[in-house]
Amino acid sequence: MTRHELIASNRYMTLATAGADGTPWVSPVWFAPWGDERLLWVSDPGARHSRNIAERPEIAIVVFDSTVAVGDAEALYLEATAEQLPDEALDAGIAAFSAHSRSGGLEPWSTEDVTAPAKHRLYCATVRRGWTLGPHDERIPLR
Repeated sequence: MTRHELIASNRYMTLATAGADGTPWVSPVWFAPWGDERLLWVSDPGARHSRNIAERPEIAIVVFDSTVAVGDAEALYLEATAEQLPDEALDAGIAAFSAHSRSGGLEPWSTEDVTAPAKHRLYCATVRRGWTLGPHDERIPLR
């Protein structure tokens, strides 16, 4: 399965962050692709992973289907830099996130849903490097 197929066929990604002291934290988040190199999600800025990103933006991501039989799973492993999406990119980002939400049967999102005083903010991971696993458990770099 290609990286695009893995992303298109899964709704959640596992987001790995670390606090300022290096303590790791892992969170599943519902995500939307944004172009070829970015992934979007909505989170509370007070959530542990959001606070970690504010202190240390380097993250890791895994996208995989946990419903397949043992040995049949394919996964996408990514290194990325994350941030709360800046105001100048918010309109384009929330439009992409909302379109993906609607295609999944969810309600649309607007900029008002991810700006103060709303509870959530829009976050973006920009992928730096990635891999899939080959048939013999070897890493295959993404092109």
